[in-house]
Amino acid sequence: QAIVVNNKISNVCASGTDGVADSERVCEATASALGLSGGGSAVLPLSTGVIGWRLPVDAMEAALPETVSALATGSALPAAQGIMTTDRFPKLRSAKAGSSGTLVGFAKGAGMIEPDMATMLAFVLTDVALPRAELQPMLRRAADVSFNCASVDADQSTSDALLCLS
Repeated sequence: QAIVVNNKISNVCASGTDGVADSERVCEATASALGLSGGGSAVLPLSTGVIGWRLPVDAMEAALPETVSALATGSALPAAQGIMTTDRFPKLRSAKAGSSGTLVGFAKGAGMIEPDMATMLAFVLTDVALPRAELQPMLRRAADVSFNCASVDADQSTSDALLCLS
């Protein structure tokens, strides 16, 4: 499975376009470039950025071979930098998890903030093997007392995500 994130265009409210079809096309192309079984349904799309603009699907598809060849392990910093929009620096932290595990979190900042995140993409990664049935309730409890409590300008976004991958 894979996650594809674009950070300049929110893929919402683009007049006269089908943002869902555009997103599905990018997911299919991503799955193909990565050789994933299951096609586009194996790819989770996330978008953040300017409202009302259409995704540049052709350009995104054309960039996939170079993007896939540049994928690397070892650091989440390139991912944290890649999702920045108006952020002045990447939001990235890591901590020990248990005796031999690591927990890494990164997020893009938020412009509109109201309870339930709002214009924020946040990722928590761990190399500790946790079953989904245990991980999901932990994530929900953590989000309820953190991400889902912030309020600044009474606006909410359609482009929120908090993902935890184990």
